Amino acid sequence: MREEHPKEDIRNQIVETALELFVTKGIKEVKMDDIASLLSVSKRTIYELFTDKEQLVLEAVKLLHEKMREEAKTIIRHTDGILGIILALYSLYFNKLKNINKKFFLELEKYPNICRRNKDREAKNNKKFVAWMEMGRKQGLFREDANFEILSFILQRNLKTIFRVNMQNDDNNELSKYTTEELGRSLILFYLRGISTAKGQEIIEEHIKRNEKQYISYEI
Repeated sequence: MREEHPKEDIRNQIVETALELFVTKGIKEVKMDDIASLLSVSKRTIYELFTDKEQLVLEAVKLLHEKMREEAKTIIRHTDGILGIILALYSLYFNKLKNINKKFFLELEKYPNICRRNKDREAKNNKKFVAWMEMGRKQGLFREDANFEILSFILQRNLKTIFRVNMQNDDNNELSKYTTEELGRSLILFYLRGISTAKGQEIIEEHIKRNEKQYISYEI
């Protein structure tokens, strides 16, 4: 890479490379020297564009979320029905998890500012989720007696709990024999089946049949 390239281009390449390394190796294992070497730039160039590693991690997380947001938009545009969208979005999320090193999530917790940002993002996404569930209820897909704010809170807490337990390297951990993806899919199916009407149940089963390879081993 030549130094005369626009700084914005170099900055974007640094963030892209950092993200790829962080999600495959974990944050701690990746050194600034590693990124500089891969891009054939000096470490000084990186520190001219980023004050420290935490800022680079933050920008990498922003990029990760932006990539997922763009993919989510595509799914929403090309998927019919609220329940179909919800199932497809969770499938996208769990598929992404397959390619992310567990250490990445654990090591993110060492950055309070990033954790606060992620928490705010989760709160916004949760509001969208509840709004979609209400739309689904109007369409006759979900039960009239379901309190989606409470159920959504329980769902998110359960997802976080099983993911955290699954990330622990403990031979006595019963959940360790399953992938995070398997655990997540099983919990979502359990949740959605529990709040769905007969009409909603039909859509769920049709979705599973269309995506049989994804679900074939996920009935825990």
